[in-house]
Amino acid sequence: MIFAAPFLGKLTDKTGGKYILICGLTLFAVGMGWVVLIATPHSAWYDFLPALIVAGLGMGGTFAPLTTVAMREVDPRMAGAASGLLNTTRQVGSVIGTAAVGALLQNRLAASLTSQASIRSSGLPAPVREHFVSGFRQSAASGMLTGGPSGSAPGGAPGVPAALAAELRRLAAEVFANGYVQAMRWTMVMPIAVVLLAAASCFAIKNKPGQDRPAAAGEQAGQMAGTISSPGSSGSLGNNPGSSSGTAS
Repeated sequence: MIFAAPFLGKLTDKTGGKYILICGLTLFAVGMGWVVLIATPHSAWYDFLPALIVAGLGMGGTFAPLTTVAMREVDPRMAGAASGLLNTTRQVGSVIGTAAVGALLQNRLAASLTSQASIRSSGLPAPVREHFVSGFRQSAASGMLTGGPSGSAPGGAPGVPAALAAELRRLAAEVFANGYVQAMRWTMVMPIAVVLLAAASCFAIKNKPGQDRPAAAGEQAGQMAGTISSPGSSGSLGNNPGSSSGTAS
């Protein structure tokens, strides 16, 4: 993103930001979808580098063109208000998006952890298995996921032999790792779909090169300068010694 944003920002000024914005949002969605597809409980951090590079290039092609496209047609006198509204909308969208993803992840975790606990504890004794599954169910529902070796943690049971306690800890780690990856995959479907919808909506943008605006701004500035220096203007700032009252007003 750091390397792509300056270049793509300059390119937006020359060619317009419509297609850069579409490509940026699409690349971001593709990169995050790639992360979802390759994620496993045994993935290392470097496994995600190619996918995150693609997503980073997409982000570099999103934020600079987005601001340019949003502010291009705004009257210079309203630029401050428009910029404030744009940034407020971004912040509100970030809060709503984070809350929605968090709520969906919590819901998917409750379902996937309980399912994984039931599947992986099939070989345990019935009383221990019941305690194991109910521990994950209660922890997922309350949001208190510890997974530690204590008896109050998911998978823990008081008074069990050391060998069985070690097996419960191993199973608990497997349940959490597999359950989290499964929940994350379903959760990421929503934000990826939203980004793709945003990319599709960009086709409605009228593409205009950014060089048109400086020319128009220069012409407007010239007209304003001519108006201010006009001798017949009531607010003239000319060298007329008798115009002090008009200048003051």
